[in-house]
Amino acid sequence: MNSARSIAVKTSDGWILRGEVIHEGTHLQPVVVLLHAMMASRKTMDRPRGKGLGSVLAERNFCVVTMDLRGHGESGPSAQEGARFTYDDYVLHDIPAIVTFVREHFPGRRVVVVGHSLGAHAALAGSGVFPDKSPDAVVSIAGNMWIPAFEPNALRKAKKTAYLLAFSSIAETWGYFDARGLRMGTDAVALPYVRQFWRMWSTNRYGSEDGTIDYRAALERVAIPVLSVASDGDELLAHPESVELFLAGIAGRLKTLWVYGGRDIGGAAPDHMGLVTNSNSRKIWVDIADWIERLT
Repeated sequence: MNSARSIAVKTSDGWILRGEVIHEGTHLQPVVVLLHAMMASRKTMDRPRGKGLGSVLAERNFCVVTMDLRGHGESGPSAQEGARFTYDDYVLHDIPAIVTFVREHFPGRRVVVVGHSLGAHAALAGSGVFPDKSPDAVVSIAGNMWIPAFEPNALRKAKKTAYLLAFSSIAETWGYFDARGLRMGTDAVALPYVRQFWRMWSTNRYGSEDGTIDYRAALERVAIPVLSVASDGDELLAHPESVELFLAGIAGRLKTLWVYGGRDIGGAAPDHMGLVTNSNSRKIWVDIADWIERLT
């Protein structure tokens, strides 16, 4: 594998996002952009380093780029340091800037976003809002948004309501949600982000904070191939039923839905984070690489 090199991407609103190219690949192969989950950083997308998802993709000689979204990892300042950001910032600024940067620096190569959780659903929403800035394909790992319309199970709906109320209460008290302090992740979440999540849930509307952009409608405008990966072991955060409802608006000819159980990987089905951090998920990562290869 090539030595990693650092990169920096400036968004349209001036935030500097930092990441790295962990493998250059060849000009015949696509550029795969790895985007992490909400309370995580890019480190989760190749864990353990050299043996994780990113490295499995690099083994196929793809160019592999991994980025920290704003407020996470090296793309500070963090919420604990006073940074304020919303979900909209990821959809409308960060991901379009990353895709544009990659196209400019790797001209002529297809761009595939492999997103986990936040990185997945924000990339899909952004692809519908900005079709001219979308990647050529998205791999959505445990990608779904928490709004009641995407949750058919009454018990899970009640649990999500309770979770979000606690999420909001803690964030309002501290001014941010401290994922590390509660052992729920490594990166804090800003209060405006938490408020937007609660508003989307309580109003059953997946859309921008100012009400001008309907992200649910944007999903119906997605015009690129989408691979969705879900797990039976992801019992609440991205249950396969909720994932399927989230993706319902995307044309059937464009999407492929995979749900993994324990039998598929020779062990317990991975939970939400385990889909990208558990070495038992290697079979899933290889399947993702196969799907990307078939696109080219």
